[in-house]
Amino acid sequence: MFLDIDGHCQHVALYGSENHPALVLLHSLGTCHAVWERQIRAFSKSHFVICPDFRGHGLSEVSRTPVTVEALAEDVVAILAAIGVNRFDLAGISIGGLVAQRVAATLREEVRTLTLLDSNIVSLAPQMWKDRAAKVRAEGLAAIEEAVLSRWTTPQGRRSEEGRGLAMMLARTPSEGYAAGCDALALADCRTCAASLTMTVTVAVGEFDEATPPQAAQALAGAIVGARFEIIEGAAHIPLFERANAVNAILRGSVEGG
Repeated sequence: MFLDIDGHCQHVALYGSENHPALVLLHSLGTCHAVWERQIRAFSKSHFVICPDFRGHGLSEVSRTPVTVEALAEDVVAILAAIGVNRFDLAGISIGGLVAQRVAATLREEVRTLTLLDSNIVSLAPQMWKDRAAKVRAEGLAAIEEAVLSRWTTPQGRRSEEGRGLAMMLARTPSEGYAAGCDALALADCRTCAASLTMTVTVAVGEFDEATPPQAAQALAGAIVGARFEIIEGAAHIPLFERANAVNAILRGSVEGG
């Protein structure tokens, strides 16, 4: 599905029956809806799975205005309104987790459960993200590809077909789309959201995640009353393929426990 959201063409991948409970999945920087492929397979028979592509990612148009976590959350809220979804489970990974926090704070009554994977509550390295945005704009994505991919999976996972698929997602992301996402991460701050999140919240992080270290994810969980915290053993920053069974179990426990 393609929608006009705030004057931008945005792509949303839809799976399963609209009659089933809705599950919204928000992807990470430099990927797209396809990063959730293993979760889509696991949940599309029981849920109406909604996977937006953020601006400048997947099949969505590159933004003509500055990108922030707040702006991406507003896009998601508008997408859900256009589809007609008013009650849903929500999950996000990395920047998708930050966007999910904003969406959940905005739509507190609509969000049943919130699952935050390999995410944090505030930018951990604002200057690094600013520098990375500048580097990508000047030299292209190839200049940072190795540094990014080395954190997404374990060395074994990187050699797998799905690890190669992740590399293809990154390579096909427009440089400006990625750089704009870096801009958003440099400014990211969801600390004011935490107190308003009253739904069931689960925070999980890869054991070997260097992009969002476990202590940062634990700080996120600690800022949300009643949040459950889990470590995904043997996982790096993007465990959706490499530790799909563990991620699916966490996600199922969240949506069924809500």
